[in-house]
Amino acid sequence: MNSISMQFSRNQDTIIIDVMVTLLPLTPALVREGMAEAGFGRCFVVNDQLTNLLADYQALQSELKLKKIPDGYRAQRKIAVRKNAEVKFDIAPDAMTATATIVAAWGGAPVSANDLVKGAQEYGISFGFQKEQIVHLVATASRAEPGVVTTQVIAVGRVMQPGLNARFEALVAGMSVRVNKPVMISNSRADLRDFGVIPAVQLGQGIVRRLPPTKGVDGINVRSEVTLAPPGTPIEWNNGEGVEVSPTDADLLIAARDGMPRILDAGATVDEVYAVKKVDLATGHIQFRGSVIVNGDVTQGMKVIAGGNVFIKGAVEGDLVESGGDISIGGSIIGHQVNVGTDEEQYSTVVKAKGDIRCTLAQYVKIECEGDFHAVKQINHCDVSARMVVAGPEDKLTGKVVGGHFYLDLGIKCGVLGSPSESSLQLNINRRIDPVAEKQQALRQNVAAVKVEMEQIKSSIEQMKKLEKSDATTEHMNAFVEEFEAQKTVALAMIEDIKRLEAQRVALMIETAVIVKQQMFGGVEVHVGSEKLPVKREYGPSQVKIIEAALKIDPLIH
Repeated sequence: MNSISMQFSRNQDTIIIDVMVTLLPLTPALVREGMAEAGFGRCFVVNDQLTNLLADYQALQSELKLKKIPDGYRAQRKIAVRKNAEVKFDIAPDAMTATATIVAAWGGAPVSANDLVKGAQEYGISFGFQKEQIVHLVATASRAEPGVVTTQVIAVGRVMQPGLNARFEALVAGMSVRVNKPVMISNSRADLRDFGVIPAVQLGQGIVRRLPPTKGVDGINVRSEVTLAPPGTPIEWNNGEGVEVSPTDADLLIAARDGMPRILDAGATVDEVYAVKKVDLATGHIQFRGSVIVNGDVTQGMKVIAGGNVFIKGAVEGDLVESGGDISIGGSIIGHQVNVGTDEEQYSTVVKAKGDIRCTLAQYVKIECEGDFHAVKQINHCDVSARMVVAGPEDKLTGKVVGGHFYLDLGIKCGVLGSPSESSLQLNINRRIDPVAEKQQALRQNVAAVKVEMEQIKSSIEQMKKLEKSDATTEHMNAFVEEFEAQKTVALAMIEDIKRLEAQRVALMIETAVIVKQQMFGGVEVHVGSEKLPVKREYGPSQVKIIEAALKIDPLIH
């Protein structure tokens, strides 16, 4: 108990102190202690009122000493106020989220969930209330110390989702729709010598299902303002030979003949199939518009050219294997260098595909594919142009890449890159970037030419200014000015195109990566855009990628 007699009362939201004046000192701590004992400890003490109380008390003490006021004199002063909790709202600039901020009550009433929702609605928030977050906010604020500020997201809008365009779903095992994204390493082991069941269809069998476009989902912000979702676009069939649209279902593609199905961008084709035990002098070169299956080897000097997919169960030492689809080779591809040491140095074996190329091992081979090149064991001194290179089994990247030249879209994944002998290995990951850079260069040359022409026009204008003014000279000068402005507009448009292409080039550079799971040796040189990074020593598991606009080597964290 305090030695000074203090009583507290409340008049509406004002707290009043009634204190007996004695010669004992009155301090802020004693006042606050008395308020707490009287049940007003959570109320807001007004500093000015507390200061005035203490000053008045000291003055009254002086009067008490001089007997100007009687013993037991009591003074009443306003000392504190009772404040209810306060809530404020804020809507994000995009109106997709709204937050509430509660200042905990000073002895007053807390904010209830219903009060908060009602206040939010009055503020203009009418959609996306998050019940659990609102309950958590009011509960936290009600337990908080007086004046503590608590903020929480209380409403979230619904993001507009554009409708999906029509899509195509393969109905035959072994067929797949190629997607333009990096290869993901699966958890299942693949044996390239076992092709499993090579996809085949019979007359009338369903091949591809067209899924209709979706309407999309309209977006709604927290103010209940709606953003209409654009519907997906229907896509017409674009089929090759050997297929037809089902007479009973316009979204079903069926085989018009027996054969091997192959997916297209917006449909499919059914290739006729040509099967042979091996390709050698006895069979001659194979040139077939459909798909080709070779159950053995393609021997030295031989060619296989197919319009569809090519499956070769053995090894390839031939001059050329070319496919309008994918090429799967169960064995190795073994070539050798031709015209070594000359400007016309080439490889004896070339493998080209519109899709992916897969094999066990490749050595001294020229590889060209629009898709990915995947070798299970090793790639030795090859010239490769591909979207991406993967060396190693699909469940564990242990494959080796030794020497050679690579011209890629996305990069390479392997176990070991380079060799202890530091043989030269050039990784040029610019196959997508170079066309963009070439467009930029052409535009820069055009801008330079336009600037030269603008300078000539400007010089002509300056010369005409020196002539005597006449209707003719004025007309000519106006024509020059118009031409100057027209050229300026063209130049500015081309400069904007250069900036747009630069943003595209930088984005493509960021997407590239070299992933090495085990070891990377010196002798490797990586090119991405205008960045060049020579590897001068041995590294453990590493990745090479663009970091802060520079090509860097970072440890690979598993």
